[in-house]
Amino acid sequence: MMSEQNEKRMVSNTGYEVRQSMQIGGKEILLAENMKAEDGQIYLVANYKEHGIIAEYSQAVTSDDYLEAVQDFTGRISGEAETIRAEQNALGLPKDLFTAEHCHPHDYSENIEGKVIAIKSSVFSPEYRRGDNQLVLVSGGSGAHANSRGSAVYCYHLNNGEHTRFERRQVLGVVRELPDWAKECLARIQNEIQKPTAEKEYAGRYEITERIEVGQKVLALGHNEKAAQPYGTWEGRKESKSSFDYGHYFSTYEDAKADLQDRAAKEQQYLDRHKRSDKESR
Repeated sequence: MMSEQNEKRMVSNTGYEVRQSMQIGGKEILLAENMKAEDGQIYLVANYKEHGIIAEYSQAVTSDDYLEAVQDFTGRISGEAETIRAEQNALGLPKDLFTAEHCHPHDYSENIEGKVIAIKSSVFSPEYRRGDNQLVLVSGGSGAHANSRGSAVYCYHLNNGEHTRFERRQVLGVVRELPDWAKECLARIQNEIQKPTAEKEYAGRYEITERIEVGQKVLALGHNEKAAQPYGTWEGRKESKSSFDYGHYFSTYEDAKADLQDRAAKEQQYLDRHKRSDKESR
């Protein structure tokens, strides 16, 4: 974990003080210094991430040569920038930001489930502050409901179809008119969501009524009207039809739906973290 000692930012309890840092690509790249390092390895370069209350350092390298450390530090930043640029170029979508002028006024008394909304651009880190990242299709969450005390809004990004979560306070508004690229992406996502299965699927005695595919996993919601808790959610694999595990059970559809969305969002976050880790190890 990081700590503060005399207003200095330290790398855990290593004795290294952070001198420079840059946040990019979902991580922070650090250049730190420890003039008292016993082995003479005065400089340290590492990647840093926070997962809730858990801090994670990775790809840590020490050196006794300042210029070598600086080259590593700047090289990592440049590599992240190149990777993000390549991903954006591959999508080939416009980056023009959506503003309040493009949206209906945000009204907390409105149910926004099933609607395309724009997320405030300030929510995103600078490298992802683009119009194509702002547009999402709302799929559920307590925060999507009118006058809700909840805040979670679950969505699909229109630009890549990934399932994610935002907070209601981060919503700019329902988009007035979609650009052509967004209409095409929306149609693909809706077709995928509504695509019927060839045959009924079951998790035990529960018939699967809704499913969300994230990577190679399937997150499913099922119903059994005769059960004490008639709704449940499970996870399974795409290649294993009707093979579901890790059930969560609920008395109401609303609670089960919220759990389904939450499980899908967490799985997407897990995939995103590992995708970035795989890139770092190459």
